[in-house]
Amino acid sequence: MKIINNVVKLKSNSYIDFIDLTKDVEKFVLQSKIKNGQVLVYSTHTTLAICINESERGIFADFKDLLCKLIPKETYYRHNDLSIRTENLVCDPTASDCLNGHSHCTHFLMRNSEVVPIIDGKLMLGIWQRILAIELDCSRDRTVIIQTMGV
Repeated sequence: MKIINNVVKLKSNSYIDFIDLTKDVEKFVLQSKIKNGQVLVYSTHTTLAICINESERGIFADFKDLLCKLIPKETYYRHNDLSIRTENLVCDPTASDCLNGHSHCTHFLMRNSEVVPIIDGKLMLGIWQRILAIELDCSRDRTVIIQTMGV
C-alpha cells in the first residue's frame, strides 16, 4: 500500500463561503496513480468544514439561512467574552476573527474531513456530489490536506 500527501492552500472570501475542491481532489487522485483505496480530504482549521453535498446556489443559500437561525453571530458566546476567556488567545483581541464563537459552535455540528473510496482510479462520488470546503468564519487563508491511500 502506498500513501501520498498533498497540501492545498486556498483563500476563502466570506462567512459561509463554499469552495468546491472536487477537481483538485480528482486531479491529485489521478496523479497519485492509486487505483483502489481511498482519499482523505482534511481541514487543518476548526472553522473550516469539509463536506460532501451538491454544488447548487439554492442549497448554499438555504444552508446559510439555516446556520444564521441556528447559530446567530449576535448571540452571547463565552468564547467571545475576553473577560473570562483565557485560553488560545493568539490573535489581536480587538480583531473580529478572534471573536468567532459562532464559527466554532457551527463546526461542532459539522466535520473536518471526508473520506471517499477510489475504485479503478476514480472517486466514487454520486452523480451530483461534490467535495466542499465551507468557511465558517471570515475571509482568510486556509490549508487542506489531501491524502490518498491504496494500491
